[in-house]
Amino acid sequence: MNLNFLRTFICVVEEGNYSRAANRLHLSQPAVSMQMQTLAEDLGVELFRRRGHRVELTEGGAILYDKAREVLRLWQKTVHQLEGLRLRLQGRLELGASTVPGDYLLPLRLCEFYRLHPDLEVRMQVAPSQEIVQQLAAGRLDLAVVGYKPEEAGLESEVLFRDELVVIVSPDHDLASRKFITIEDLLGNPFLQRIRGSATRQVLDNALEAKGINPSELKVVMELGSSRSLLEAAAQGLGLAVVSSLAAEDCIRQGRLVSKPVSGLDLRRDFWLVLTSAPRSPALAAFIEFLRRSDYLV
Repeated sequence: MNLNFLRTFICVVEEGNYSRAANRLHLSQPAVSMQMQTLAEDLGVELFRRRGHRVELTEGGAILYDKAREVLRLWQKTVHQLEGLRLRLQGRLELGASTVPGDYLLPLRLCEFYRLHPDLEVRMQVAPSQEIVQQLAAGRLDLAVVGYKPEEAGLESEVLFRDELVVIVSPDHDLASRKFITIEDLLGNPFLQRIRGSATRQVLDNALEAKGINPSELKVVMELGSSRSLLEAAAQGLGLAVVSSLAAEDCIRQGRLVSKPVSGLDLRRDFWLVLTSAPRSPALAAFIEFLRRSDYLV
């Protein structure tokens, strides 16, 4: 069994078609198709059925998807443990992250990396994306994980995680029973907004502007500095908020909030690993590779 084929399979499932999976993996579409055909032949089952430009999982594909993620998790954990034995990393890592990766994506990965390399000193600063990028460009951070691709000279970036923004409301809100939220709903209700400089806010602003709507048309009743504060304000019934689906998971599971997609707006977004061209210490190089290998876990 080729583990790279499993990684490609997971990517095709998450992207919904071969073309987007190929772009994400930096492969050609024929290469992705060949890998999926070989995987299906090796297993003796059909994995996908076509629906127009999209592909859907068969029953066998659904079973493989769950098991493939388990296999890759176990394999990566084993690789990381072996690297921990081989490398005795020392020194300090100065990391920066915007609020969603800093609060919801990176902490568990940092803990796992630290367990492998307990001689390291690790510090992580969490702030809005623009502030983190400024800190990195000024040389005060070793790397950053933020919600947009910086254009500043001297910085290199790559997609690390993928996410989608959703509307959240309290269970008692008039819109809580809807299957989805319309743009008119978004503009016609009290709105809770992230502060300027937040990538979450920028994604929403860009999506509205792509529809010819000025973001100033939102009825903003409060601007807040973090996703956590938006979640709490929405749970108190103060209005709608647009947040990362990852950030909202716990509150939704607890029944404090419900989430709804927004019809007609593309609210998908990426989180970017951003680095400078400065020489990389062994510890930094190891952590970068650790993050790259973890991208399928989200």
